[in-house]
Amino acid sequence: MHAGRSAHAMAVAGALCELFTQASDVELALLLRSIETGDAPAAARAAQGILGTIASSALGLEHAPAALASPLSSRELKVLCMIAGGSTNRQIADATHRSINTIEAQVKSMYRKLGVRSRTQAVREAMQRGLLMWRDHDAQVAVAHAETAAAC
Repeated sequence: MHAGRSAHAMAVAGALCELFTQASDVELALLLRSIETGDAPAAARAAQGILGTIASSALGLEHAPAALASPLSSRELKVLCMIAGGSTNRQIADATHRSINTIEAQVKSMYRKLGVRSRTQAVREAMQRGLLMWRDHDAQVAVAHAETAAAC
């Protein structure tokens, strides 16, 4: 029986190794952050996303899910952070020295990439994916991008 447990443990270790080598830094950060905060639904979604990517590559599918294939750009993250802080499109345009049309296009692009239809949904979805997080010390929003989090 000890040999059977050992073989099972080796299989689990191999599966975990595959999981961690196939997942991106952002996916792993989201998964670990969700586990750390005790957010089981977000952790389950993150794990499903990672496993879906692995399954897609194992099956030879060319396209990963849209949310994983097209993450938000740094400018879109900055706009989303400002939205989370309550700024209007006009205020964002003024603060970033860009046209209102550029901001509106970025907002629409974010909605599409996140699969949402409103500003509130976009912020919530980004937080669930680990792209935005609340800082406890002064209730500011931070952007979690790859390995670093920057204040908005």
